[in-house]
Amino acid sequence: MSPIDNLYFEYTKVRNIDINKEQFIYILNLYPALLVVLSDGIVDGDEWKTVKKLATILGKEFATTDLGLEKEENLTLIYKSEFKYLLKSRTQWERKFLDTLKEYFTKNHSSKEFVLETMFLFANSSNGISIEEDKMIDSLTEELGLQNA
Repeated sequence: MSPIDNLYFEYTKVRNIDINKEQFIYILNLYPALLVVLSDGIVDGDEWKTVKKLATILGKEFATTDLGLEKEENLTLIYKSEFKYLLKSRTQWERKFLDTLKEYFTKNHSSKEFVLETMFLFANSSNGISIEEDKMIDSLTEELGLQNA
């Protein structure tokens, strides 16, 4: 099994959620942006609005393509809940998510640009990019090899 399959099965089992692997991959790809939001120690209202807005967009995207419109609200709530959980459970998942992302990028190079863009989107969501957020973006960009995204 691939690292992403392992993390997908472990995470969905621990969290007891019913999402498919593609839906999980979006959570994985957004994880660095969540770390950027956390980098200054506070998730302010504007940052949380951005997180919620993205959860809504993802809920709509998957509901219309995979599940039907009646599932949109439920999927949006799942994304919001998982983003909130990951913000609170950084120590449990950070290394696993980042290591899996590095492996994922070896075969999915095009996802790098999405990850980099969302880190900047989240950092800019309130009063520009703070020093802490900038340092986190630099650190994650280096660790995940996003320089050529």
